[in-house]
Amino acid sequence: IESFHLLHRIVEPSHRPALEAFVRDRIAPVVAELGWMPRAGEDELRRQLRGELLRALGTIGNDRAAQTKAAELYAASTKNPASVDPNVLPALIAILAHSGDETRYREFAERFRAATTPQEERRYLYALAAFKPVDLLARTLAKTINGEFRTQDAPFMVRLLLMSVYGREAAWTCVKTNWDTMDRLYPKQGLRRMCEGVIGLATPALERDVLKFFRERKIDLGGKTLAQYLEQLRIAVAFRERAGKALGRYLNAGR
Repeated sequence: IESFHLLHRIVEPSHRPALEAFVRDRIAPVVAELGWMPRAGEDELRRQLRGELLRALGTIGNDRAAQTKAAELYAASTKNPASVDPNVLPALIAILAHSGDETRYREFAERFRAATTPQEERRYLYALAAFKPVDLLARTLAKTINGEFRTQDAPFMVRLLLMSVYGREAAWTCVKTNWDTMDRLYPKQGLRRMCEGVIGLATPALERDVLKFFRERKIDLGGKTLAQYLEQLRIAVAFRERAGKALGRYLNAGR
């Protein structure tokens, strides 16, 4: 699944539908075997695996049937929480955010504000970074500096958006524009973790802009932290440049 995430970050946008089909081909048979509900005698690892695979199928795989099923189970869980396995609920929320519209965004934002446990709050918080429409992600970015998110949470949200192929350009622009504000508001450790998100900016143009920004601003995150992030970004971009065309041909060959 982590490899699928890497491919998603480096593949050309025109090849994403083929990558989605590839992910569905690899994951759907296992999901069909595991099902959406736990079975008697299952161990905890199998339950966790089910949740991870369902999340991948409905997000990176963009499986429409999985998204429909997720909506049905989520609606049932709001009436009867015991109807959904706790390992599956986070996957349902992630899938619905990935495929969600403004109505779903407003619902999740309200559930974040009304959460009664830290676990519930975090699930809906992270979901706000998982939507695809740019205008919705812009709202999430605004919340990272206007006080709606706690300062210890905000940098992690920016990191998630930098890692998102749907929000990374807007997130990077936000970081550049609001760096001084973020540097003042966020804890230093949080700022370092936020900057880890630059490894998601895996295009040659974005990489050049990242290098220019950090060089001109003379930003120091302490030790070799920034150098390591930039090295990971370089590796991702180099992989994209070296293998991107072959990857596109491979993914589209089976369509």
